[in-house]
Amino acid sequence: MQRLHELRQYLSDLNTIPRLSREEVHELISRLAAARQGRLPPEQAAQVKQRLIEGHLWLPVTLVRRSGARLRSLSPLDLVQQGNLGLLRALDRFDCASGGSFTAYASTTIYYTILDALPTENTIRVSYDLTWRNCTNERIEQLRALQPLSLDALHGEAEDCTFAETLEAPPLVLPDLAAAAAEEQRQRARRTEVEALLSWLTEREQQVLRLRYGLDEADGRCHAPAAVARQLGLDSSTVYHVEQRALHKLRALARSKGEEARQQQADRRQEQLQRLAAACAELERQGLAITVKALARQAHVDKAVIRPFVRDYWNQHGSEQERLEAACAALEAEGLPVTMAHLCSRAHVGSRAAAAFLKDYHPVARPKPRPANKGKLARPAKASPQERLSEAYRRLVAQGEPVSRARLRKEAGVSTDAASAFLRMQRTGDATPNATGMIEAQRD
Repeated sequence: MQRLHELRQYLSDLNTIPRLSREEVHELISRLAAARQGRLPPEQAAQVKQRLIEGHLWLPVTLVRRSGARLRSLSPLDLVQQGNLGLLRALDRFDCASGGSFTAYASTTIYYTILDALPTENTIRVSYDLTWRNCTNERIEQLRALQPLSLDALHGEAEDCTFAETLEAPPLVLPDLAAAAAEEQRQRARRTEVEALLSWLTEREQQVLRLRYGLDEADGRCHAPAAVARQLGLDSSTVYHVEQRALHKLRALARSKGEEARQQQADRRQEQLQRLAAACAELERQGLAITVKALARQAHVDKAVIRPFVRDYWNQHGSEQERLEAACAALEAEGLPVTMAHLCSRAHVGSRAAAAFLKDYHPVARPKPRPANKGKLARPAKASPQERLSEAYRRLVAQGEPVSRARLRKEAGVSTDAASAFLRMQRTGDATPNATGMIEAQRD
């Protein structure tokens, strides 16, 4: 009855602990992974483990209830405590980076831990050494007579205490404040060193590494390449190449010779920036365009250093939108078409920014100016084919030349059908008497 009362008390205490939702479990597992990598203070890591254990204490109770008739030799409370030990073991062995369910993994571990605690019939568990020593029939009978002893069983002559109360309690270990402060200082120094290393990378490389390896202090979670690609709006292959390039840079930087090598690299970078500034001033004086190719030819600096310099230089002259609007206004004032190539060369932006600007661009309809008259005489209006045929006919008759279809077509500049139709009209009586006589003579 006392064991039943203790089990009921345990269950009532367990009901006061709130269970964890799926999102809370996922968040705690992410923080546990950060704690194992040393990015969380020891106090927060202990709180994360404590909350995970308290939120899953219901698992051993559920699995013990499923054991059914096998609870004849051990009390349910003993099996629950054995299951709690399996829960602690599962928490220590769980791989946070696998992406699996901690509840499923802990359930399997707790189940087999409970099975190991349950005695099997006609089976004596002895060590490997005892199998070859004291293997007599009397010894086997003595081992068979042994019964498992519960820690909650009453002990003593008066049976006024349990067997667990007679065991020596482990020594109380107080947290070492000095060690905790030293650990926190080491973590802070490590974070400072990581930020210093990330400062050598580009902005996109920093974003990819922070999301891939959980370096973001606000989140602290490790994301898969596909999740990073969706968050940054890139392809998975692009994220992979950016990550590999950033890691290659960090490895090359780690192989440098300490602070002296980094100082030399910083001095060399400062010298390159000074040469780029001088080359930029020279190009402005000559009225030439400031491009990556022109600066590389003028300052003899690597293009990987020139690109961020040119980006910062043009950002000082206004944002991309302001430069695009100014370039568009200049092109319209000059009467040139507003195309992507013109915008990229005038505003010094990329093709994506220019394409996005052209989507919302609405050109202003302006009348085209008429070309000025440069003193040329106006061309007289061209006569109709009938008028040209009549004029050619009169000229041929006046000159006394034969009137034929070929001569009319050549003199009037008309088609053969028009000349034939005109001659037919002359023969029907529309022509003058002289013309009729000339045609008849030509027929004879």
